[in-house]
Amino acid sequence: MKRLLLAAASLLGLASGSAMAQQRLVVAAYGGSYESVMREQVIPAFERANNVRVDYLAGNSTDTLARLQAQKGNQQIGVIVVDDGPMFQAISLGFCQKTTDQAVLDSLYPIAVLGGGAALGTGFGYTGLAYNEKIFRERGLAPPTSWNDLTRPELRQRISIPGIDNTYGLHTVAMMARINGGSEKEIGPGFRAMRERVNPNVLAYESSPGKMSEMFTSGEIWMAVWGSSRARAMQVAGFPMGFVAPKEGGVALMTATCAVTASPDTAMAQKFVAHLVSAEVQAAFSKDYGSGPTNRTTQLPPEIASTVIYGEAQVKQLLAMDWDVINPARQEWTRRWQREVER
Repeated sequence: MKRLLLAAASLLGLASGSAMAQQRLVVAAYGGSYESVMREQVIPAFERANNVRVDYLAGNSTDTLARLQAQKGNQQIGVIVVDDGPMFQAISLGFCQKTTDQAVLDSLYPIAVLGGGAALGTGFGYTGLAYNEKIFRERGLAPPTSWNDLTRPELRQRISIPGIDNTYGLHTVAMMARINGGSEKEIGPGFRAMRERVNPNVLAYESSPGKMSEMFTSGEIWMAVWGSSRARAMQVAGFPMGFVAPKEGGVALMTATCAVTASPDTAMAQKFVAHLVSAEVQAAFSKDYGSGPTNRTTQLPPEIASTVIYGEAQVKQLLAMDWDVINPARQEWTRRWQREVER
C-alpha cells in the first residue's frame, strides 16, 4: 500500500510539474477575420510545438498601443501585431525588442524589416475602396475608381469609413488632402474635404471590422474605405465584395509584429514572432486573410497569388505615407477629426 501511495504521489507530482511547465504568452492583435486565422491556423500549432498557452487580446492598433503604454514597467503582453504606422510609434517608445534570429531577418523583403529589426512586417496590403458589387450592379451605379467617389451624391448615407484611430481612416484624410492640393505636411485640405464633401455620405465612422462586415451584409452600407485583406476575407466567405485601388493610388499598408521589451518571456515572444513570418503561416494569411507575404520564400498557387500583393515589384507600386510627419501630429489630427469630422 505504501508503495502504491508513493507511486500515486509521484504521478501527481509529474502531472503537476507538467502543468506548471506550460508557459503563457499574451498576444495582442487584430479582431475579426484576422483573429479567426490566428485562433484556427496559427496559434494551435505554436502551442503544441512549444508547450505554451497563448492568450489572445483582440483590438485595433490604437487599443494595443494604449495597452502597452498602460502597462509600462509591468508588461504582460509578449507580442503585438499592429499597423505599420503605430508600429513605428511603438519602436520609438522603446516597446519593441530586436529580432535575434538572423535567418528570420534574411527571409524577409528588406522593406519588411522595420527599425533595424525591432519589428517585422507580417503582411502586405493596401487601403482602397470596398463596395457591394451586387447592389452597384442592381442600381446601375458605376463601380468606384477614385478617392473622389467618396463624395458621390447617390451614395449619401451609404458609406462607412473607419475613424482616425484606425489606419484606414488616417489614410483617408491624408489622401483627401493629397488630391485637394495638400499633403501630410499640409493636412487642412483633407479635413475640409472630409467635413464638407465626404461627411454627408457617411452613415458611420466604424473602426470595428466585425461591425463593418455586418453593415455590408445587412445592406446598410454600399461602400467603405477598407483594406485589401479585409475585403478578401469577405470574398472568401462568399460576399459579393468588389475592391479597387483608386486611380490616384492605393495606400501601402503593412501589418507588423514585434516581441515586447521586458515582457514575462521574451524568448518565447521571439519564437512567436518568427512563427508569424514563417512561409507556412504567411501562406495561410494570404489564402484566408488576403495579405501578401513578406517572407520571400513563401510559395503561393496562382489563384491566391493573383489576389494579394505578391513580390517586391508589386509593393513598389503602392503609395507610402510619410510617418515621420504623421506620427508626431497624430494627436492633433485626432482632436481635429473629433471637432470637425466625427462630431
